[in-house]
Amino acid sequence: MKKITVAVVLDDNEGMLLFGKRQSKDRVMIAEFVSSVGEENIYVSPFSKRIFENYVSVTYADNPIEACVDGGACFIENMPLSPYVDSIETLIIYRWNRLYHSDVKFDLNPEKSGFKLESVSEFQGSSHDRITKEIYRK
Repeated sequence: MKKITVAVVLDDNEGMLLFGKRQSKDRVMIAEFVSSVGEENIYVSPFSKRIFENYVSVTYADNPIEACVDGGACFIENMPLSPYVDSIETLIIYRWNRLYHSDVKFDLNPEKSGFKLESVSEFQGSSHDRITKEIYRK
């Protein structure tokens, strides 16, 4: 498996989901992610299909990380990353900068998993006044 880029979206408590539902969505953030990976094919689960339906470079797979065997980028909302940490070269974390209720938490500590923080930037989304983007690389 080639090294891949993985993006996740977290609240202030590292929350990802509540009762199987995404905490929020933001069309500007999705467009920013698609733009930032350039020509890379993007892999997402059917769970994320609705927020990527306007993009042509998207492949849907039950396990986007396993489907990404030739490299590319994955947007992950509903699965753990720790089993795949060795395959991830770049980790993008989008932060809502808000607290939401959640029952599924992000299962990686980037620094303890061998990633180094490369950059931090902020932008205004469609549903959030401030979204923070952190890029980690191995």
